[in-house]
Amino acid sequence: MIALTRRGRELGLTRPVPLAGLGGGLVSVAAYGLVLVAHTSGATAAVAALRETSIVIGALIGAFFLGERLGARRAVTAAVVAAGSVLVGL
Repeated sequence: MIALTRRGRELGLTRPVPLAGLGGGLVSVAAYGLVLVAHTSGATAAVAALRETSIVIGALIGAFFLGERLGARRAVTAAVVAAGSVLVGL
């Protein structure tokens, strides 16, 4: 167990989970590789717009599954990104 501290105050205990970290790293490398392959296909604008929709998806996952508050600023930002993706698609 590793104790997490901040400015001398103990925040809690955690245990290292190297398998989860390795899995997350592999998924991240695979995702980056897929983006590079998509960019070489020539549809760079569409790929960039699709990649930016992860902001919208992340906000929705946070609000509906993780119990985060979807405030006005986050909702407007997600809506602007979604509208931009639609405009790129047109």
